[in-house]
Amino acid sequence: MDEDSTSRLAELIEEVAEGQTGLMVVANRVSEAQAALRTEFAREMDTLREDFAGALAYRTLKDLCRELATPLAAMEAMLAQADFADPAVIRGHVESLAITVRSVMSRMGAEKIPVSPGEEVFTPDRHLCHRVVSPEESPFPGAPPRTVIRIVEDGYMLGGRMISPARVEVQGEKKAILPENCGPVAAS
Repeated sequence: MDEDSTSRLAELIEEVAEGQTGLMVVANRVSEAQAALRTEFAREMDTLREDFAGALAYRTLKDLCRELATPLAAMEAMLAQADFADPAVIRGHVESLAITVRSVMSRMGAEKIPVSPGEEVFTPDRHLCHRVVSPEESPFPGAPPRTVIRIVEDGYMLGGRMISPARVEVQGEKKAILPENCGPVAAS
């Protein structure tokens, strides 16, 4: 190889090296821009999630308030009439309100947890123990310990998730292994 070829080759290598350096600068800028876009995209997604969750919560609360407005108006009308002398009238009003509130809960998607007193064993994921009852005062004296014997308050699920467990009374004996969240055994 002659000197001119070597010199030309050196110039070409230098140009390629400068071109590579320029490409590396551009590649680094593109990489930084991509990282910034990823960060901005993640921030925008978080904002959209928060906005969506807020809108969903607002809509749910708005629907619940709209549903409860009618039974509230009925209760206020009953109070305004102040006719509490006739127990049959009072009972009719209370039954009507119970039906209305149950209907509101149903429309909102709440489902009552089914409980079978005298048959079902206490399970903490479905029940909240209100009180332990001795077999002598139980409506199901032959039932084994930890059996649910009475529903104190219905429990509800929403979309397969617990809203509130059923409050129940559980049959037990002082020596029996009872649910941790139960009170003392009632006196015989």
